[in-house]
Amino acid sequence: MFPRQLLAGVCLLGALSCAAARADVYPVIIVGKVTMPDGSPPPFAVSIERECSDFSMFNGPLADKSGQWVWRVNIDLYQQASCIFRAHHDGYTSTVIDGSDINKNYLDATVHVPDLILMPKVPDPYTIHVSGDNFPAKSKASFEKAMRDIDMANYEDAIVNLKVAVGASPKFGEAWHAMGVLYSNTGRPEMAKEAFAKAVDANPKLLTAWITLTRTCLILKDWRCAADASEKEIKADIKHLYTEIYLHQAMAKFQLKDFAGAEQSVNELLRIDTGHRMPRAEFALGRILEAKGDLDGAREHMKKYLALEPNPMDKELVAGHLEALGKPEAADINPDLELL
Repeated sequence: MFPRQLLAGVCLLGALSCAAARADVYPVIIVGKVTMPDGSPPPFAVSIERECSDFSMFNGPLADKSGQWVWRVNIDLYQQASCIFRAHHDGYTSTVIDGSDINKNYLDATVHVPDLILMPKVPDPYTIHVSGDNFPAKSKASFEKAMRDIDMANYEDAIVNLKVAVGASPKFGEAWHAMGVLYSNTGRPEMAKEAFAKAVDANPKLLTAWITLTRTCLILKDWRCAADASEKEIKADIKHLYTEIYLHQAMAKFQLKDFAGAEQSVNELLRIDTGHRMPRAEFALGRILEAKGDLDGAREHMKKYLALEPNPMDKELVAGHLEALGKPEAADINPDLELL
């Protein structure tokens, strides 16, 4: 780095080149908005952050009561790092805005960016809840022993200790759920299904168990089980924490030939998922419309899916089915509505 005095001397000798260098960094006023998934402004204070790939982090303004935020940012044309903007509030996660190419054409001093959507953070349904004030005292020791077994990868011993825990406390939903997770992770879906069913019987408000039960039923192609479990999870999940349940429900109803019900489920997911966090919903809707005979609508939504998700794991199947749409050979190219 040049000492400040030397840099000043260089600029005196080459004023034009220094002016050009300074022009590479220029201020831009960025205007955006933060919303909740339903489009309403957050009911609490939300800050804006800018994070770059060179590990630099910048704390920005607070959003106002309507969710709007304004930030004066210096843009460096030759900065190598890529940057994103996101909203921040403890316990929540946010969509992001790519800030790498904001206003590099010098045309506007003010740039309006897409909305940032703030959503509650939710645990992975296959995460085992290891502590809780409401855990039954007479099962605590065996449950904690099972958790130590899991830490040491002694999964069969963990299952034995979980069986002791639920034997002492049959309404211990978290222990039943933990057992189901272990069965799932060790390739025993039938036993996992039974354990997850016990978990929701013990605690109908245990959302993670409803999700894992629904997914397990889908894996087993038990469509009625998946449809029933998804319906009950949706009723219990009043805050829409696990929006993927609508896609699970659509897949179950599609397989049960309830195309109208499947379409309703996907449309509800699309209504909630304004940030397109689950683009597979577009493909699912395309398959449903195809089954209903609306090939134009099917083609439109399948293409939109590939635009939102250019490289899905089953890209060749999806692209092949789209290419064969309306032809007899489409039946031989049969990608699932969702990837489990």
